[in-house]
Amino acid sequence: MADWLSLSSRRRHRRVGLFTLCATIVSVLLASLPPAALAQQLRFDNPTNVDRTEEVVEIPLDKVERHLHFSVAQLPSLVALDAASKQRIPSQLYSSRPGADPDTLLLLVKLPAKGVMNVSFNLDPAATPQEPLVFGRAIPERKDDFAWENKVVAYRIYGPALEATGEISSGIDVWSKRIPNFVVDSFYKQDHAAAVTHNSALSYHNDNGVGLDSYDVGPSRGCGGTAIWADGKLSVSKNYATAKILAAGPIRFEFEVSYAPWQAGGRMVIETKRIILDAGSHLNKIVSTYTFDGKSPLNLAAGIAIHEGGVATLPTGKSLAAVWDTPQKPSAGRIATGLVSMPAEHATTTTASNHALMIFKRHSGESFTYFAGSGWSKADMPTPEDWNKYLLRFEELQEHPVAVTWIKR
Repeated sequence: MADWLSLSSRRRHRRVGLFTLCATIVSVLLASLPPAALAQQLRFDNPTNVDRTEEVVEIPLDKVERHLHFSVAQLPSLVALDAASKQRIPSQLYSSRPGADPDTLLLLVKLPAKGVMNVSFNLDPAATPQEPLVFGRAIPERKDDFAWENKVVAYRIYGPALEATGEISSGIDVWSKRIPNFVVDSFYKQDHAAAVTHNSALSYHNDNGVGLDSYDVGPSRGCGGTAIWADGKLSVSKNYATAKILAAGPIRFEFEVSYAPWQAGGRMVIETKRIILDAGSHLNKIVSTYTFDGKSPLNLAAGIAIHEGGVATLPTGKSLAAVWDTPQKPSAGRIATGLVSMPAEHATTTTASNHALMIFKRHSGESFTYFAGSGWSKADMPTPEDWNKYLLRFEELQEHPVAVTWIKR
């Protein structure tokens, strides 16, 4: 009996020892794995019947840190992967508060209608730098222009050096391009070469197979410029006074621009606006803030010009305006411009002063947000129906954002 108890005790001790050894091995293995191997995943759900071809999704960084157990110092090494394909997802650390530390993780995702994607993460300090999908800069070599772009659209505004020549415009200019490419640097180099060689064929006003500048801004609001709407007319600022880049990519470009004070509607007004362009989007997100004297509100406008021969569309019941516009050169086809705002902005749409306008009633210091952008008939917007459909789809996707859920692996 004693021998049997002794044998049973020895077996029990062996089992305990084996369990302890296994637990130790597992602990060592788990400790050796990178933190991401133990982390949760993000699940993205597209709630609409519309394909999301390229869209930036915002994830609060505090939730990233909490769910993935990464420190702030590790976040610059964060790599996002499509859990199914193992393909890298373009990402960016971003601050929603100008001048502050990053508080948001941006991910550029593609989701089919009603589609789902799981995203996993790891840390890789040696990861290959991501391809830039947005770009912008001040252009001191061309009278303080400021230009920005992604692979499908390009825009610019005019600065103080141009204003000093007497050319006044606070509208937004459009450059058209037919291939997914950056053109800002090359267009300015072309134009400089045209001036030096006196060869106008080199100018970016000529289509060289990539695209051209054939949009006439002049004193208009161009493609999304702002104004005070008072006494049945637009009161506008002069050229921008200062511009500051807030985010430089790789998937979101953002800058802040300010304008010198001017008299409008019987008041002295000042405007500051933030302009955001995401990879793949035709539309800028624009957040404008006016400050002015007095306690009563003003009617603040965002506009798109209607040039001679242009056709405006303002769908009933929609915070949306579209113009199928005429370029400077008839050979350049048609330039499409558009405005979109969300219902919460309480905008009204109208046509006046050769513009399609969105009017926002605001008190001093109250911001308004809208989207403005362009397409080209010789690129991916061949017809006005294509452009109107794009704007309506964009509005629907904004109203029904991607659903984000943290899940266990």
